[in-house]
Amino acid sequence: MKPLLLVTGAAGRVGRLLRPVLAERYALRLLDLADPGASAQEEAILGDLADPAMARRAVAGAAGVLHLAGLVGPDFGFEATLRPNYLGLVTLLEACRAARCPRFVFASSHHVVGLHAAADAPFDAAAPLAPDGFYGLSKAFGEAACGLYARRFAMPTLIIRIGNADPEVADARRARMWVSARDLAALVDIGMTAQGLACETVYGVSRASDPLFADAAAARLGYRPRDDSRDHHAAGFRPSAALGPADGADRVGGFFATRPLPHPGEP
Repeated sequence: MKPLLLVTGAAGRVGRLLRPVLAERYALRLLDLADPGASAQEEAILGDLADPAMARRAVAGAAGVLHLAGLVGPDFGFEATLRPNYLGLVTLLEACRAARCPRFVFASSHHVVGLHAAADAPFDAAAPLAPDGFYGLSKAFGEAACGLYARRFAMPTLIIRIGNADPEVADARRARMWVSARDLAALVDIGMTAQGLACETVYGVSRASDPLFADAAAARLGYRPRDDSRDHHAAGFRPSAALGPADGADRVGGFFATRPLPHPGEP
């Protein structure tokens, strides 16, 4: 029997890309506010993770959790992120603690280091945090919250700072941190199975010619990416010369780092 993996945010873009690959090894329980379009082999739950009863129901019996859920984007104000990205995560972690969930995989983001200059790459997991907006800030909080629960309650946890997980590579900046669905699924599998895992942070990236991230931590855990961004350029791929200031190509976080930061209290 396949181990049961809870996937939160399963209706989102990354969740939909990963599910067919993960289904080869796991029985999937899908949780989202929106209908994830579950197959006959998937179990779907509609609900809000910030509701403790819902979180407990979702975690019950799971061999591990892949937490993808969250509000994503450069233009959301701080208040908009509080329930989905802060309260939802802590409520889920608390449900995992109570249920003694064996494994937790947190989908963080390269936006936790988004304000770093791309010219200073590659960055490893020890790079100083430099969130490029309130979304990146919430992911930095998420990493800290995962560290609290992982270490305090001995819950093996893998934090994956996802690069760009689009089906194809849109431009030269994204090519430096693109990750295929099967490579990202391989990292999730490491989070579910690696021996001696306590709390580790890795970058979710495939191979690239000029990578933004150095992923020695992932390699140490056995990660061997199978895909290369150069083989997956989109038909309209834009080279470096075609990227302008609004694209934020000089920053790790791209256009997230160039957009105006909403003032707290703004919608």
